[in-house]
Amino acid sequence: MTKRSHFKQKIIATSGKIFNSLGFKKTTMDDIALAIKKRKSSIYYYFKSKEEIFQSVVLQEAKVFRRTIITAVDKENNPKDKLKAFIITRMNIIDTLGNFNKALQDKRLMHLDFVVRLKRLYDKEEIRLFKNILIEGVESAYFKIQDIDLAAIAFVTAMRGMESTFLLEKDDPLLSKKIDGVIHTIFYGIVRR
Repeated sequence: MTKRSHFKQKIIATSGKIFNSLGFKKTTMDDIALAIKKRKSSIYYYFKSKEEIFQSVVLQEAKVFRRTIITAVDKENNPKDKLKAFIITRMNIIDTLGNFNKALQDKRLMHLDFVVRLKRLYDKEEIRLFKNILIEGVESAYFKIQDIDLAAIAFVTAMRGMESTFLLEKDDPLLSKKIDGVIHTIFYGIVRR
C-alpha cells in the first residue's frame, strides 16, 4: 500500500469513527482534520467534501457486510442452514457497521444521492442472495416454492421487520432457536395440514 493510499484509508477509518459517534450532520471537516492531526487542505486533496468521505466510509462498510454474509452462507451445506446463517450473520454484523446501517435506516440522509442508490442496490443484492439460496433449495428438492421471487422478497421483508427485536435480543442464548422458529413458520406456515 502506497503512502497516499494508506493516508486515504486513515482518513476513511478515522472519519468512520467520528461519523458513527457524532452522526453525519454534526461531523465537520474540522473534526476529521483534528482527529487525524492534519490540516483540512490535506483532506481536501483526497476528498472534495464531507459527503464524499461519508460515501467512502459507507461503501467500505457495505463491502465488509456483503463479504461477511457470503462467507457465513458458503460455510453451510444445506439451504435451511444457509438461510439461518444469513439471518444470524446479518443481525450480528449490521449492528457493528454503524454508518452503513444509518445510511440504510436514517431517512434524514435520503437527500444524499449515493444513499438512495446504495439503498436500492442493497435491497436488490439482499433479495438476490436470498433468491440464490432458495433456488439452490428448490433444485436440490429441499424446498418446494411456487414463486421464488415472491418468497425471497417475503423473507427479506420478514427479516427486516424483526431486525430491531433481534438486535435488542442479540445476546440472548435462545436467539438461534427463535430464528429457527421464525424460519419454520415462514417455511411451513401456521395452517394445520
